Amino acid sequence: MLALLASRALGVIRQVIFNALFGTGIEANAYVAAARLPETLFNLIAGGTLIHALIPVFFSYEKKHGDVEAWRLASLVFNLLFVAITLIIIVGEFLTPVFVNQILVPGFSPAGQALTTSLTRILLFEPLILGVGSVVSAVLSSKRQFLLPALSLAMYNFGVIGGLVVTLLIPRVGVYGPTVGVLVAVTLQLAVQIPALVKQGARYEFIWNLRHPGLLEVLRLLIPNALATGVAYVATIVDTNFASRIPDLASVSALQNAEMLQGLPAALISQAIAQSLLPHLTVQAASGRYVRMRQTALKVIGGAALLTVPAALVLAALGKPLIHLLFQHGAFNQHSTDVTALALLGYAVALPGMSLGSLLAGGFFALKDSTTPFFANTVGLIVHVGLLFLFFTMLPVTLMVMAIPLALGGSTTVESLLLVGLLLFRLRKRIPLDKGMLRLLRRRQYEQDRKLDEVAVGQGSEKEH
Repeated sequence: MLALLASRALGVIRQVIFNALFGTGIEANAYVAAARLPETLFNLIAGGTLIHALIPVFFSYEKKHGDVEAWRLASLVFNLLFVAITLIIIVGEFLTPVFVNQILVPGFSPAGQALTTSLTRILLFEPLILGVGSVVSAVLSSKRQFLLPALSLAMYNFGVIGGLVVTLLIPRVGVYGPTVGVLVAVTLQLAVQIPALVKQGARYEFIWNLRHPGLLEVLRLLIPNALATGVAYVATIVDTNFASRIPDLASVSALQNAEMLQGLPAALISQAIAQSLLPHLTVQAASGRYVRMRQTALKVIGGAALLTVPAALVLAALGKPLIHLLFQHGAFNQHSTDVTALALLGYAVALPGMSLGSLLAGGFFALKDSTTPFFANTVGLIVHVGLLFLFFTMLPVTLMVMAIPLALGGSTTVESLLLVGLLLFRLRKRIPLDKGMLRLLRRRQYEQDRKLDEVAVGQGSEKEH
């Protein structure tokens, strides 16, 4: 949590510099929109989807087959992922103009669309580097090594800040400075984790076996998980599409700034806890300790509510003064502050549902069930799009920027409630199979049989007497 806090603090510094340089104008909007496709590709193929799929399988392989087979599995996943992302990037470079102009930002001006296309093509190399890093993070999390993966997020901000410094020194570089800085950043993010991987005795092999049982199990978990993440990121693309149509041109950048501020408590509550929680849930599920797992899930639900509700209230109350203090410099004017504050108010409403949903999903991944989160995400996407149309119809133009975070809040709340009910129901059904409960029942049966034997012996003695 401390490492993530440092990362988010650096993220605020990064955004302060970015806003002072670009405000909420066309370059800022293009930069924000350009990140959508690379982020979606990364999270669809790797990212959290791969981490959640690889951790349970790597852990069980290490336990059943030893270190050598576990590292061989990790090498195979790495090789397949590298080839898959490379092919997707090649296709993406050709399809970017059509995607940007017709799907992502149809409401932008031609100049804005052209700049977004150019930046997107640069950022498409980001998923390849992050994909490699996600395999490393998954292995380290399986080994319960959380510090360097968390610190790697802070290194990301150093790279982007370096790109912004280049723009400060050479103004004609413009928004391309932080864009190239992103590629430097993700390289640093990967490099900082390598020492921990070496310390764990990592063994890489150039292996290619698409029928490997461990790989098939990872893919069995990965595909529904990737579809679930894909559904979630479809929502971000839909949001960007709607935001590009808002008459206020500051809306896209304002939403990004508000989301970043909301991301501080969200990362501390959901991301940090979820990363450390998943291995524990995996151990409990693999050991058949479903009663303990249900207790852990209930504690997480209570803890998330205890932390997120006050955080949401603080964001709602102090959001506008905070935005004014941090961002209102240079090209970021009073109007930018007002629009960002409205967006942050909507994201404050969404915070509890978002945090709880990401925590609860780990319970299903620990049970090697990635279908249920996909189902919940699909329901959430349907609710999200429906609420977008509703709020865009109901809200006046001056408040239209709130439609997107409010739709997110409604959909994530529905999704979280669905996950809570399904997870507790699943665990309740498995309690009779809990190994601890079975031992307790056997002991109770033993005590009962012993008492019956004692009674029988006593009655026999009375008859003889």
